[in-house]
Amino acid sequence: MCVTTSAQTKNSFQLAIGVGGIGAEHHIAMLFNFEPRINLFEFSDKSSLSVGSSIGVGPTGTNDYRTKNIQPKLINLPEFGYMVNLPVTINYTFGNGATPRAYKYMGYSIGAGYAWHAASRRIDAGPGVDTTTIHANGLICDTKINFPIGNSSWSLHASYMFNFANMNPDINGINSIALQYNIGYRIRKREKIEHYKHDRKYYQEIDRQNRDRKLQQYYEKKKKKKSGE
Repeated sequence: MCVTTSAQTKNSFQLAIGVGGIGAEHHIAMLFNFEPRINLFEFSDKSSLSVGSSIGVGPTGTNDYRTKNIQPKLINLPEFGYMVNLPVTINYTFGNGATPRAYKYMGYSIGAGYAWHAASRRIDAGPGVDTTTIHANGLICDTKINFPIGNSSWSLHASYMFNFANMNPDINGINSIALQYNIGYRIRKREKIEHYKHDRKYYQEIDRQNRDRKLQQYYEKKKKKKSGE
């Protein structure tokens, strides 16, 4: 269904999985990412607007942020704790990773939304604040660089969340970075693969051929229309 001359609603569902790290002041954790995404609009094969959630879980690190009191307060806490991160963002993506039909060498994505974060940590409790747990939420900004490995699409995904909650005054924001595999995305059309090539000139030549073909089709239609008049 066309909504403009070039933008189409596709509602295609895509997935990515990855691993990385997430942290803040007095807080660090390993991050296992699961990212479902729905394209709301596909402006072209290589440009899209999507909504998604990069759901993250993982164990917190063994860092002990307690002060050196004579009597440690949290001696019974386990070595490892938990971390759950749940952002919801709207992203604009161009090039590699924009749609399953992008077939581009590189791609870029930028987005914003809202996120919730919960975790445990080893730290002395402050006055009136249970700092052994983290409960944060706020605006999140996220960005990706999409790139090829073989004929598959991968992403370097980074984000920063501004903490609006007042439970943990030492945490102003939470940042993360992860390497993700975009499931089902290809860089080359199967019928065009003679052998795997990784240089940029290969993709530039494909783009040039596509532009020349579209230009030729345009002039042929224009010529037919003129001859019909």
